[in-house]
Amino acid sequence: MLESLNHDLSIKCRKPSYLAMCLASLMGVSSSVFATEINQESTALPVITVYAEQNNMLPASIATIDRGSLDRTGATDMASIVKYLPLVRAPKAVNGGGSAWDGSGTTGYNIRGVDANRIGLEVDGVELASATPQPDNRKGNSYSSGRDFIDPEMFSRVSIVSGTTSPRAEGIGGRVEFKTKSPQDYLKNGQQVAGTLKGGYSSADNAWFTSATGAIGNDVTQGLVAYSHRDGHEVETNSQLKANPSDWKSDAVLAKVLWNITERQKVGFTFDFYEKKSNNFVSADLLSNLYPLGATQNIDGRRIRYSLDYHIRPENFIGFDELSTNVYYQTTDNLNRTHAYYVSSSSAVRGYRTIDNNYTEDNYGFALNAMKQIKNHHIDYGLTIGETRSNRPWQQYNPDGSLTVQNRMVKSNTNKYAAYISDTMQWQLADRELKVTPGIRYHFERFDPQNASSVLKSAAKIAQISKSNNDYYAPSLTVEYQLSPNYYTYAKYNHGARIPTAAEMSGTFDQTTYSIIGNTNLKKETSDAFELGIKTTPIQGIHFDVTGFYTKYKNFIDYKQLSTPIGGDRAFTYQLQNVANVNIWGGELSFRADLGQFVSQANGFSLALVAGTTKGISKNGSGMKGGVNSVQPEKASLTFAYDDPAQKYGLGFTTTAVDSKKASQDNSATLSAIESYRNVPGYVIHDLTAYWNANKYMTFNVALNNIFDKKYWDYATVATLTKSGVIERSTLPGRNVVASVEFKF
Repeated sequence: MLESLNHDLSIKCRKPSYLAMCLASLMGVSSSVFATEINQESTALPVITVYAEQNNMLPASIATIDRGSLDRTGATDMASIVKYLPLVRAPKAVNGGGSAWDGSGTTGYNIRGVDANRIGLEVDGVELASATPQPDNRKGNSYSSGRDFIDPEMFSRVSIVSGTTSPRAEGIGGRVEFKTKSPQDYLKNGQQVAGTLKGGYSSADNAWFTSATGAIGNDVTQGLVAYSHRDGHEVETNSQLKANPSDWKSDAVLAKVLWNITERQKVGFTFDFYEKKSNNFVSADLLSNLYPLGATQNIDGRRIRYSLDYHIRPENFIGFDELSTNVYYQTTDNLNRTHAYYVSSSSAVRGYRTIDNNYTEDNYGFALNAMKQIKNHHIDYGLTIGETRSNRPWQQYNPDGSLTVQNRMVKSNTNKYAAYISDTMQWQLADRELKVTPGIRYHFERFDPQNASSVLKSAAKIAQISKSNNDYYAPSLTVEYQLSPNYYTYAKYNHGARIPTAAEMSGTFDQTTYSIIGNTNLKKETSDAFELGIKTTPIQGIHFDVTGFYTKYKNFIDYKQLSTPIGGDRAFTYQLQNVANVNIWGGELSFRADLGQFVSQANGFSLALVAGTTKGISKNGSGMKGGVNSVQPEKASLTFAYDDPAQKYGLGFTTTAVDSKKASQDNSATLSAIESYRNVPGYVIHDLTAYWNANKYMTFNVALNNIFDKKYWDYATVATLTKSGVIERSTLPGRNVVASVEFKF
């Protein structure tokens, strides 16, 4: 059955194409799923992938990476999923890069120059836990608790939405949507039992993985169970200073049951479990003089979700043509125990210190989404209701046998309510299709701190954290026009907003000398985003897309030193405040050519190029201008590929080039050590990927990365690091391989 994915571009394909896979992983604007059969009602297409010029165009920059793409590019974690996207990065918290008790791991995604909690992350529509700032280091945009509670093996696809999202979802910088596997992905062509068994290896972190997925069912009921296990070590650096030792393992379990009550009603239940345990060593050179022997860390990150879904398509109902609901509960724990030999500055106290630094977040929620078609109006609307319970307890076992109990944030409950509506109106203008879509979202939150009086030591500090209500309206407008059969263009405006997280409003580090406190009077961060795009197929076999964007952000949040210490602090008091406005602009393009359309002897050969650039400026309340250090350097990837017309094998060679950049004074991040920032060199690396369908039951995938063993760094990770040891240990892997074999039945 010919399949096409309804995002930026619609790609029709007769058989799996390596280039389609490359473009799905490379492009910041679109991708496709791969089809295995021809739609009998469609015109037969060439073997190589071609674009459907007019169908399924969306006015957005969306990259959707399907299951085949994840396998063929060797995606093993959050970072490798987006390795080729030009304006998407996956920053990492470096082991030892901050305080002694900081963990390591991917903290989220950076999209078009903004990151962390400004980017939404969701699994099947349920938000992942928030990233938590480092109150001890006074860095509001540096995180000690990551958000990498996912395993790529559990997903059928990953969609990356660049820029301010639609009224349906919150967010001011973009959104990443993980879609878990479903029985329908496996039970095709009348099958009642199907599944896969897969094994693989990644040399960069000496990690082995195994997974198994099984589906069973009929037209009425279906079920799926998937399991994945990974076992690895530290990621090897490409430098003389090796990475600190780390042993880790992860387990993921996904279970689904679907019941088709009638042809128009169905119910589904999902159980989603992920856990990763790490045993790390942090060497003394990465820590302060208080820890001369280094430290050991035991990190246990766990996420569990239960969801109940209901979908109905009634006949001739006035309220909606389709309606979907989702009731869910999700709990997330990030448990971090650090053990180290401690020496006080006066050397009066010596001995082992153990620190438990944990973060827990429980989410309960209900979501409803509906659609109604009335003549030329396509109306989408919905609402969400949820509650988040957050806590960050801290316990410190001191060398003298005493116990220090604190919190790195005030325990809190946050209630969230939101509703949205949009209307896509369609007309014919000069015999071409014109669509205009206005929309609006209303969002309300009630923040309720639970234990401020027991966490903070003075009435003045307690007064900074109290109950608060926040809300916003987010209007949007999109105009789409089909200039000609081969030229599609759009213009859009979105107003976005982000209410501060519980950790930002109530984060705290309260001690005798100084303190760092949250602030429930924080204003919401807002964005006004403008985007223009054109998607063209000037001749068959050529496709070219260009997107330009400009976004104005207001009230970025970070720590600021108060002019007068409060609550008895002897040295200083830092507090999270709205410190700056930021403007970010840029563009991205993609080009692909199916060479067999022009030279018959080149049947199966293809060429693809994607590139992006972003710039930004910040301005604080005093009018001082500076850079934006979360904005990433320019990036481009060029892929030359061959797909065997008989669908037996494929090869692809990708060259990726990234420009150099040095962090500067950033007024949206008030703590700056610009004299110590180092230039992050640009680089050019080359990757080779291949697949071989040995038969209909067995597939091999292999990716040889960084073929020429280039030494390089990721700017998103090291831009504002100043310790030489941390920077040197943060080089990305040298030559490495990811390989897998999959058996299907």
